[in-house]
Amino acid sequence: MDIRKLRDHLTESMAADGQVSQPARPETVFDQQSFGAAVRSLRTERGWTLRELSKRSNISQSALSRVETGQNALSFDRAHALAHALGADFFQFLRHMGWPEPGKGAPSQFRGWRSYTPLGEGKHVNQENADYEYVCADFLYRKMVAGVAIVTARSLAEHGPMVSHQGEEFTYVIDGPVTFASAGFAELTLKTGDCFQFDSSTPHAWYSPADKDARVLFNITDPRWE
Repeated sequence: MDIRKLRDHLTESMAADGQVSQPARPETVFDQQSFGAAVRSLRTERGWTLRELSKRSNISQSALSRVETGQNALSFDRAHALAHALGADFFQFLRHMGWPEPGKGAPSQFRGWRSYTPLGEGKHVNQENADYEYVCADFLYRKMVAGVAIVTARSLAEHGPMVSHQGEEFTYVIDGPVTFASAGFAELTLKTGDCFQFDSSTPHAWYSPADKDARVLFNITDPRWE
């Protein structure tokens, strides 16, 4: 199950449905200079040179230099890679930018979230090998993705190339059988009621070995959604 296609599809389809509201224009422009100073401060705290941070984040030294001097902004993916390389979370950046921590100086509006999907109202993503219905998809920035897949492929060849992504995947077979294929292991066929969890960075694929579609419940974790 390719989580990368899912994220793009959900963002586009929910925006088209009007479910993703555009945030109000902030009163002040994001302070790129302060953000760059925060990056430099976090880097120097660790005793790293720009070259070392570049190696750890896969962002060029020249781009990092422009970020630290407030000349360049980063895309979401690059900002995530930079934060991961520095071992810093969002609130560490804010603290270094001089912003108050949540609950200190300004009350937090809420500390949790929830998501609900009525029966049959999930977000559908149709692919050649399966029909995926993703549930609880109205909050995009979560650590776990869940849904129900109708597996239509009848063989590994019909599924096509195996997929892989970061994190873990859990599957419960609602209506089997369904066969799990992965690199380095023999194929495993699961029957109705069986469940399975695995490291989804291993190339893998699902297909139905019977003359009917299989149906599975799946949960996927992926640090890129954090």
